[in-house]
Amino acid sequence: MTRHPLSLCVFGLLAAGTLFRVLPVFGGAPMLAEFFVTEDGYLMLTVARNMALGLGMTVSDGTIPTNGVQPLATFLFAGAHVVAAGDKMESLIGVHLISAAAALGGAFAVRSFAARVLAPHDPDPLWPWLAAGLWYVGPLLVLHSMNGLETGIYTLALLITLLQFCHVLERGADASMGAGLMLGALTGVTFLARNDGVFLAIAIFAIWSLNLLIRERLGLVEMLRRVVPAGLLSVAIVMPWLVNNYVYFGSIVPISGTAQSMGADFGSNALLLPSQIFEHMFPMLPVPGALQLMPAVVAITAAASAVVLGWFLFRVWQRGGIVGLAVLAYLLHGAVLAFYYGFFFGASYFLTRYLAPLAPLLILASLVVLIDLARLVNAERARALIAGVGIAGLALGAVLSARLMVPGVKEQGHFQVVDWVDDNLPDETWVAAVQTGTLGYWHDRTINLDGKVNPAALIARRERGNVLGYLVASEIDYIADWHGIAAWSELTDDGFSESFELLVDQPAQNLAVLRRRGVE
Repeated sequence: MTRHPLSLCVFGLLAAGTLFRVLPVFGGAPMLAEFFVTEDGYLMLTVARNMALGLGMTVSDGTIPTNGVQPLATFLFAGAHVVAAGDKMESLIGVHLISAAAALGGAFAVRSFAARVLAPHDPDPLWPWLAAGLWYVGPLLVLHSMNGLETGIYTLALLITLLQFCHVLERGADASMGAGLMLGALTGVTFLARNDGVFLAIAIFAIWSLNLLIRERLGLVEMLRRVVPAGLLSVAIVMPWLVNNYVYFGSIVPISGTAQSMGADFGSNALLLPSQIFEHMFPMLPVPGALQLMPAVVAITAAASAVVLGWFLFRVWQRGGIVGLAVLAYLLHGAVLAFYYGFFFGASYFLTRYLAPLAPLLILASLVVLIDLARLVNAERARALIAGVGIAGLALGAVLSARLMVPGVKEQGHFQVVDWVDDNLPDETWVAAVQTGTLGYWHDRTINLDGKVNPAALIARRERGNVLGYLVASEIDYIADWHGIAAWSELTDDGFSESFELLVDQPAQNLAVLRRRGVE
């Protein structure tokens, strides 16, 4: 039997997308170090490496305990460092392979979830594969799944949890206790993948409880008998992490989240939401950052996203079926994420990554609209129209992902700091930076100043509004970071300018270095 061109295209791009993700493994240094792993990814990998070396969850050569990471991915990446015996470059091979495996698993999970959601609209097996392909080759989603952080692993955990929720819902009153406990365990694992997974857990348990009470008519006692053990198992899985956070760091929220939200104004990211939801809904159409806050772009992307989501929800509930409850849980999770990160969080440059786990749902919404539009235009040729648009979308996504290989299109942006420290300072020198992910991984004696992984710096920022006094009183001899820190040499608070002088001032290289006075 002849295969449909769309299926050949999807399977070809799944293979190509996998090869693209593991390409740095064969490319070696510096590609392995610089192509995918981000600044914050290196923060997590520094902790993972220290765990592998027996130093616990620490940074700064094992001297500063931290919880400024997401635990599941950190533990998995620690395994890569164990296998490589702590070798920094060799460990990155394992990190890339773990991330690529999670992304490939995510593609199959997207296909499985899409098959359940799309079946009432059109049971054609091609469309779930199209959804998986669009998710797998979208340029932003490629980067997010390979960034050295939890994004790809979190998306996979979220989708597996939703698939298990569908399984439990479909069996209704006949669902086994084991299936419910598995659902509880998966919600706990999803939380450990990223702590905003708690929003998905709350949505799932609320909808499950109401379904048992209203649709299945089991009664309150029977509902509690099924739901409570699963909830307790979920809590038991996450409790060690929460207790660790509260006992040793004073809050159940990791210090990285606290540091990123400091100084955030209410609604500071709200105008970015429309364009970033749009580009996850249409992953082959990323919106350039320079355009995202333009009023016309905000209005157009908001309107397009609202129309697509509105029609999708109408069609899901029109068709009925138990899968609509899983979609509702996913949608509620997404709504809370968008509201929280859009209105209460800072660090606007991370918004696209925080919203990336919503991409499977948003892609499904766009596919439902595409299917209905194709039938409206020409019911007899609807399949061919959908396939044609799908092939075009996949091709465009693949081209944009491949474009990342062009020199100058994508740069890690922090290795000029690493190179200067490596070329000019001995390993035992204490160096500080506001951004210490990349530098901290490659130079062990690096101290973080923005508070993402350094509790003392976070306290200084909270109490004094800056870290100048903290720096003056520390054992730090050099501060090396992007060129913006050159202006610190003029600051007089806490005697800072009397203690540190500007040593390197290279705006073209986006590099500045300050040195403690008297240090040679």
